[in-house]
Amino acid sequence: MTRRAVPVALLALVLLAVEYAGGEPPKYADPELKPKDRAHWAFIPPKRPVLPKAPPGTNPIDAFVRARLEAEGLKPSPRADKLTLIRRLTLDLTGLPPTPAEVEAFLKDGSPGAYDKLVDRLLASPHFGERWATHWLDVVRFAETNGYELDAERPHAWRYRDYVVNSFNADKPYDQFVREQIAGDEMAGKDAKHRPELLIATGMHRCGPVHLVSGNLDQEVLRQEVLTEMVNGIGSTFLGLTFACTRCHDHKFDPLSAGDYYRLQAFFANAKYTETDFATAEQRDARNKRVEAITAKTAPLKKQIAELDAPVRAKVAKEKREKLEPRFKDALDVPADKRTPAQKALAAQAKTLTNVSWDEVLAAMAPDHLATRAKLREQLHTLEAQMPPPTPAAWAIENSGRAKTHVLRRGEAHLKSVEVQPGLPRVLVQAEGAVPKTRRELADWLTMPDHPLTARVIVNRLWQHHFGRGLVATPNDFGTRGDRPTHPELLDWLATELVESKWSLKRVHRLIVTSETYTQSATADGGSKADPDNKLLWRMNRRRLEAEAVRDSILGAAGTLNREVGGPSVKVPLEPEVYDLIFTEGEPDGLWPVTPDARQHTRRSLYLFNKRNVRQPLLEAFDQPDTLNSCAARPVSTFTPQALILMNSPFVHDQAKALALTLFEETGSDSVRQVEALYRRAVGRAPNATERSLAAEFLKEQAETVRERIRAKVPVGIDSAAIPKGAELAQVRVLADLCVVAFNTHEFVYIP
Repeated sequence: MTRRAVPVALLALVLLAVEYAGGEPPKYADPELKPKDRAHWAFIPPKRPVLPKAPPGTNPIDAFVRARLEAEGLKPSPRADKLTLIRRLTLDLTGLPPTPAEVEAFLKDGSPGAYDKLVDRLLASPHFGERWATHWLDVVRFAETNGYELDAERPHAWRYRDYVVNSFNADKPYDQFVREQIAGDEMAGKDAKHRPELLIATGMHRCGPVHLVSGNLDQEVLRQEVLTEMVNGIGSTFLGLTFACTRCHDHKFDPLSAGDYYRLQAFFANAKYTETDFATAEQRDARNKRVEAITAKTAPLKKQIAELDAPVRAKVAKEKREKLEPRFKDALDVPADKRTPAQKALAAQAKTLTNVSWDEVLAAMAPDHLATRAKLREQLHTLEAQMPPPTPAAWAIENSGRAKTHVLRRGEAHLKSVEVQPGLPRVLVQAEGAVPKTRRELADWLTMPDHPLTARVIVNRLWQHHFGRGLVATPNDFGTRGDRPTHPELLDWLATELVESKWSLKRVHRLIVTSETYTQSATADGGSKADPDNKLLWRMNRRRLEAEAVRDSILGAAGTLNREVGGPSVKVPLEPEVYDLIFTEGEPDGLWPVTPDARQHTRRSLYLFNKRNVRQPLLEAFDQPDTLNSCAARPVSTFTPQALILMNSPFVHDQAKALALTLFEETGSDSVRQVEALYRRAVGRAPNATERSLAAEFLKEQAETVRERIRAKVPVGIDSAAIPKGAELAQVRVLADLCVVAFNTHEFVYIP
């Protein structure tokens, strides 16, 4: 007999069965905490350090940074020029490039407070919340579908995204922001439906992927997956610890145990997913009327499609039945109520064998009927895309039931060990006291002024996004294997300052961006030998824009950006090869109903529908996270598809054409003025002599090539009817090509 390899999963189950064959599974005991475990810097509450000696009026950040530079024999770099500062600050705080008018106004403002006024204006911009919500949503792994193979949509998820945007814009105290997300439903209590924002805030616990599919699935395992997502979210987002490691075993490096993990999970034991409707009667009535009106139009189309399908389906089914073995045919010939058990089994199998799928119907349909059907389906999907969104509801959680929590051996849902009650990670508890029992009490503990981690973690995230690297370079790992802070006193000063300023994040932003450390030049190299990684901040770091900011900058430069804030997410047209990635077991049409209003297609990237298994090529190429895990720091890759997408993407070319038409309308056919205006829109400055010369040469040579194509009646990608009066088609085409070149420059995609 040939020996077969035993599957690993089966072998594991056998070993587990042997392990517990003797009766009860072994009890669990937390490992002993030792004094050295509590001595790690991140587990000790931050204390406000004394400021280093510095001249009066020195920004405290500069005092700490310069003291360290002096100790290492380094000097800070000179202040950046005003053009660099407005571009850096505007991209940092809003994720959008400054307009030519904004640049000109700032450069002309010679008052001592010009920069501070710019800071205040940008912090007050509604686009500030959009920019920083993008960073937050990375951490909580926000997406609008469930993931896994079905990747079903979450129609109310966008309200959580808007909650985050609005919270940052309003400078909601960070402790309140934390409490609302962890326990908004408990805070709202019986008044929940009248305080929907508190329920929407708890959508944070639902941001991760979730396995919600039909079929023969183990519900206890699925429930454990949900709880795992909730606990991991707390560990990475607020505690900045690799807490997920303790789901299966005690942490190998940090003083965190499996007991700690499941005691934290116990706070969420009764938390269930819910969609709490808070729509008014008028909203429901209006939606119902709209749905009825569209249904009345779709019903005849569905009927016509069914009438085309029915005879073909019957024909194919008959052919498939004729090919069955006699035993299956005999079973089907017997009336259902008179079949023996064996005949019932054969009939059930025969039904499966004779089932007709949509693709078999289409393959057997006459070509003329197939064309008619395709048109009917297209009309049907066009109408269905106009269906109104669901009435307002909070995508939230609520407490229900009285579930027990156990430490699980190896994280397996069915291998329960000792039962545990809600409790805090032992190493973070500084003194004996009442043990929290509810999520609201957990939130209160997390936002205690002397909590070791909460304030440190968030100010480090702010610093990271302003400088490209956190004071702690591992923003989701403040544990013993994470990096130590480069400026520990500064980190603690910022953490205590956040608490003392009533948890105002804008206060911390303002401190950072008004520091001389932030306003330094990024081009100096005085400390490159002593500190090549610039950990000591002797200059500013140049940073590439994130994927969303690259797309938004293109829209901003082109003048097509729709600056509307908030609202349901937008589905823009997909390339065919991207559309083909959408999973379906039915007909692969109508799977991505594009938002009918084309004006919505140029909204900020934050508002593009975020589907886990299907992402926009431009965003994916520029390192948009996959949303499966918390992303505290995006990778910054450099590879060929990035350049290819920026050069060849239909989106980029559409925006380049729009910009070219705008430039013609603003400057006429004067190529010198066109190039000047292009540079001011793209990178905020006038072109230098070399750039002017190269642009002029490009426009001249490329125009001849385009004219040859036009004479040969080859399409050039621009409708002649769309060009301004008096403009030559070839000139518009080549100017659009030059706009594509501008979008591809290093200067365009980097924060200076």
